[in-house]
Amino acid sequence: MKKLLGCLLSALVLTSACSSIRIGPKGEGEYVTAESLVPYNENDMRQMKKDGELAAQKAAVEKVAGVFISSATTVEQAQLVEDKITSKTAGFIRKSHVQKAYRKGDEWYTKIKAMVLVKDIGDVIKESEKDAFTKKTVLLVTSREMIGENISLSQDCKQAIYRVLKTQPYNLINGDNLSQNNLEEPNPTIDKARQDGARFVIMADVTTNPLAALPGTSSPFKSYRARAKATVYSTNNYAVVAEGAGQQSGLDPLENIAAQKSISAACEATAKELIEPINAAINSAKVFNVTIKNINTIERLKQVQDILRSLREIEDYNLVRYANSAAQFEISANISTPEELTAKIVRKYNIYFTVLNITPNAVVLSFN
Repeated sequence: MKKLLGCLLSALVLTSACSSIRIGPKGEGEYVTAESLVPYNENDMRQMKKDGELAAQKAAVEKVAGVFISSATTVEQAQLVEDKITSKTAGFIRKSHVQKAYRKGDEWYTKIKAMVLVKDIGDVIKESEKDAFTKKTVLLVTSREMIGENISLSQDCKQAIYRVLKTQPYNLINGDNLSQNNLEEPNPTIDKARQDGARFVIMADVTTNPLAALPGTSSPFKSYRARAKATVYSTNNYAVVAEGAGQQSGLDPLENIAAQKSISAACEATAKELIEPINAAINSAKVFNVTIKNINTIERLKQVQDILRSLREIEDYNLVRYANSAAQFEISANISTPEELTAKIVRKYNIYFTVLNITPNAVVLSFN
């Protein structure tokens, strides 16, 4: 997502700087304040001030662009998106003016207030999502890998899990190596995975030991037997959504390779058992249409998104549209009814929301 945002922001600011000011339709723009620091250049004050204003415009566009990018969106064709955006000729800044500008040490500080064409930016991103993005469920993969009594840092188990799950609609993130304490008390690891944006965390534990040769036999090959188990937790409510276990052997003339082969084979077998229950957990979430009115500013919109992100029952949310100070969200949650979703939001944040309407298909709230 960071790569997307970098491509997007450069393109958006470039087009806004090169285009004439455009008066957008009512409801499509929002005032955004933004700041910038650029190197102080006493030899070309005019260019320096221009650079400061353009950098602040970029920061303003960044605020707007960021609210439209779902936490479950990953880049598949970043170059295609960049080309598509830079081919547009319309600007994304309706108007702007400098509120403050002064020297700050070796830098030039600029603060602007800009009318950013929110709908235009949202439309570009949503259109790009159709062609260049795939929404994927984020999984953090962690493991403890043991060869006898010794910890292995080669991450053969993680790599085996990646090989099995890479064909699924998952975005796999490499997590930490686990300790016995992590396995016995998984909640801190689950909390960290949630902070990293993961919906689920896989905690794998595998141990391999050498197999003794049969009496009276000899072989140039070394043999190891690995036992693996894995548990998948939901980062929203700590629930166990999948479990798997497997035992496999590894054979090789080199002892360390035999051990690695056994670990890989056991973890591959274990990972295959996780796919069906993980997909069932992903599809268990219901989608609700939620409109929140009277937001008024991008800063308040970000505050609303932080509130939604904090609710563990909400798996993901997507800002569909923002216009006339009203935000329309698609919210995926492990909740049965819109009444239950509303109750979860209002019960925890009652000072922020007023309920305007609830129907079987939609919830309408006002942000106080």
